[in-house]
Amino acid sequence: MTRRKLALAALVLLALAGVAFARPGGGESFSGGHSGGGGGGGGIGDAIDMIFFAIELIYYLVILFVDFPFVMIPLLIVIVFLIWRSAHQKRVNSGDWNSGPAATLAPPTATAEDLRAIDPDFSRIVFEDFAFRLFSTAQRARANPEALAAVAPYVSDQARTELATRASAGAVQQVVVGSLRVDSVRVPSPIADGSFVEIAVEYEANVATAQHTYYSIETWTFKRAANRHSKPPGAAHTFPCPNCGAPWQAAAMGTQVCASCGQAVDNGRFDWVVDRVDVDTNDERPPTVTEEVPERGTDDPTEEAPDLADRMGELSTDDPNVTQASLEARLGAIYAALNAAWSNNELGPARPFVSDALYDYLQYWVDTYKRQTLRNQLTNMRITNTALAKVERDKYYDAVTIRLWGTGLDYVVNTDTGSVVRGSKHVERAYSEYWTIIRSAGKQGKPQTTATCNNCGAPLHITMAGDCEHCGAHVTAGEFDWVLSKIEQDDTYMG
Repeated sequence: MTRRKLALAALVLLALAGVAFARPGGGESFSGGHSGGGGGGGGIGDAIDMIFFAIELIYYLVILFVDFPFVMIPLLIVIVFLIWRSAHQKRVNSGDWNSGPAATLAPPTATAEDLRAIDPDFSRIVFEDFAFRLFSTAQRARANPEALAAVAPYVSDQARTELATRASAGAVQQVVVGSLRVDSVRVPSPIADGSFVEIAVEYEANVATAQHTYYSIETWTFKRAANRHSKPPGAAHTFPCPNCGAPWQAAAMGTQVCASCGQAVDNGRFDWVVDRVDVDTNDERPPTVTEEVPERGTDDPTEEAPDLADRMGELSTDDPNVTQASLEARLGAIYAALNAAWSNNELGPARPFVSDALYDYLQYWVDTYKRQTLRNQLTNMRITNTALAKVERDKYYDAVTIRLWGTGLDYVVNTDTGSVVRGSKHVERAYSEYWTIIRSAGKQGKPQTTATCNNCGAPLHITMAGDCEHCGAHVTAGEFDWVLSKIEQDDTYMG
């Protein structure tokens, strides 16, 4: 037995720690969810390859144990420990970057529909965008008292105090929200002066300082006076006075009284305010693009909203150009553009097709690949099947969730050497995900499959802020056509 074979076998053993995927929205180190079903993988071909690989591996291991027992026994102990530690971490931290809850939660006492009954202007899409921006802004500000005070109208003193206690970890440089979902809605009955509605939002996020990255699961509870109506979506992503709309400035140091209108505004009387922050998990866990995990949930049944047929029928009646076929064609165009841009480590060409929040999330992982001189190559990626899962409509937006099944070659290469770090250039990987596309409720017309501006008709070139370079219109919030706002994993999606 040669030293070359010994080294090769050791590397093969180390490679047994995992097998897996990346892809846009795949969560990089996504490691499971609530699903008990297995799913997915590369099918029969993968199984056959794995059987032959296992037979060959066993053959070499037997020879190595006979020829090099003093080397192989300690090595085996180390490998068993590494596998145990990996499995233990995945059980404890199930759902790293998953898009559903990491634990079983109590059912909500109300829904967004119940909130709309007292607030017809409420839009979950608009609210979630606000909640995303506020989370990111407040996390970045937590080590800077002056910056944290700038969001005081929307974050209570108690919640700001909780954030400030984490300042010892250092100034936050990067916040990536891997999952944001409304956990519960509480509507008081009857509605009276002084009563509040509450929305609990669960976040899964990577919060990075100069030296460390923390993976957190935390719930932020928003409250607002029950007799207030939601404000329309605005283009400015700022946090002005929630009463008068002037740029926020406190009338006196340490107070939350607006210098312009003289109102105390951190109490939910005028707009949503974070009443409290509950941290479930806050573990140091650097982002990785080299850990591989198996696909799960690909064979699970599609989670279909109970009112899917009615809502889709309403949408098609209001705009006959919007059919399942036309939406799937738009989704296909987004899928192709995003996978091509992702493979090139340059998201610019896909900018017109994704929302601002999703773009920020995807760009974080592209930058992570670049820092490690890596690139996730997606070749011959194609959608093999689709199924409608959910249609949600409100005053400002229409949202359609489509489950897609796809396959293709998915592997990671070192951009300096060209060597394959993970995955296979020859074996395709099958998977499924839930993709949500949104469009302004006031817009009508056939979903486009070409990259042209739906406002001015020019070839679509978009700034990083989401504006058309020709006409200046902002297009990445679905103002003119459907854009991708969420990618959720099939084993954690819960509607």
